[in-house]
Amino acid sequence: MRVVLEPVSGTAKDNLERARLEIERVLAFRGSVTGVKAEGKRIIVEFEINPKWDLPMAEKVSYLEEWIPAKVKVVFKVVSVSRICSS
Repeated sequence: MRVVLEPVSGTAKDNLERARLEIERVLAFRGSVTGVKAEGKRIIVEFEINPKWDLPMAEKVSYLEEWIPAKVKVVFKVVSVSRICSS
């Protein structure tokens, strides 16, 4: 999955580590961060959902789409939470 964030202050590049730590905090046991990159003013954080989390995948995705924007601290604006589709 992927979370797109915009830092409230500073540049995206300067906030990469902070964004990674914030998403790790919010996810807790639900998943783990696999990558973080800056694209313009935005930060893209990719993560994998924990396969041991005991819910059907559709419920996990739905839960995270609501959970992440509600729990991310105000130092970031959550632009989107989406599932990464692989071909």
